[in-house]
Amino acid sequence: ETCLHSLDLQVNSERGSVFGIPGLSGLLYGLYNNSNEFSAEYVGDAHIVSSIDAAQAWRLFEAWLDWAPGEDESASIRVGLYDVNSEFDSIETGGLFVNSAHGMGTDFSQSGLNGPSTFPVSSLTLRVRTDWGNGGYGQFAVLDGVPGDPDDPESNEIDLSGDDGALVVAEVGWSGDDWRKLALGAWVYTADFTPLASPDGPEDDGNEGWYAIADRTVWRGESTTMAAFLRIGQAEERYNPFDGYIGFGTSLAGFSSRRPDDELGLAVAIGLTGDGFEASRRLDGLPTDSHETTIELTYRAPVTDWLTLQPDTQYIVNPGNDPALDDAFVVALRFELSYSRLITGGR
Repeated sequence: ETCLHSLDLQVNSERGSVFGIPGLSGLLYGLYNNSNEFSAEYVGDAHIVSSIDAAQAWRLFEAWLDWAPGEDESASIRVGLYDVNSEFDSIETGGLFVNSAHGMGTDFSQSGLNGPSTFPVSSLTLRVRTDWGNGGYGQFAVLDGVPGDPDDPESNEIDLSGDDGALVVAEVGWSGDDWRKLALGAWVYTADFTPLASPDGPEDDGNEGWYAIADRTVWRGESTTMAAFLRIGQAEERYNPFDGYIGFGTSLAGFSSRRPDDELGLAVAIGLTGDGFEASRRLDGLPTDSHETTIELTYRAPVTDWLTLQPDTQYIVNPGNDPALDDAFVVALRFELSYSRLITGGR
């Protein structure tokens, strides 16, 4: 039994309120996480049971300015500390679930020397986005390839060393009618990496991957909404433990007239072991499972306007692709306490 804490503090400014510049907005976002790391200590899974599982630290997580020069705000440029998963590889229906794999697919989140620029450590970024009138969009980002310090999980330092290279991400997508999102994305690191199967060999380039997302409202009743999502992704197996990922799930909301805001969800995350990881395990004389699979059942219930309770169960098959680890059954209860205040001013 353990407890994970995450304190989120945000200050948002609407367009035109920063320095009085038309079209300019901003965000400051700080985080505090306690010292318990549940997956590493109790499960050993790669998907990560909880999306707030992180080493203890106070962190400045996001700090950016976003400028939309046109009156229709259809194009914008964002610069600063940035969570790439806030816009890239994000799934509305997947946001219901506690497991990290339904926030950002494991194929992408496993990449890099210290992960991509997302929870709990972000990096400096330049992001460009354009929206089309028919619901389509395109976005592109260049990010520091190594957020923080891989040798110090509590560090939030900014180091733009040329050796770190950059992470380049692009995504195109569309939403409209009952489609919450259809998207295709790709990512690549410019730095060289050491192949898993030859840890003493030379570094090489090509650490890259892609993902595709389909998220849709599939049924509407008088007050009930059912949604479903499918996400697939691939990562270069020479450098990453998983060379493939499949995530899918469904949610049901508004099924109780007495509790119209409650949501029920069921989701599955499957990571497929790559040949490079299997070869690296053989070098150490260790066996490897072919996949890690997590099945999650969750129920989210807003109790008041400031308190939400979310009982959650997860069953993890082959955690860490390691046959030495037993399958795990996890029971959790997430508490969300929230407070917000809107401050308005004249222009």
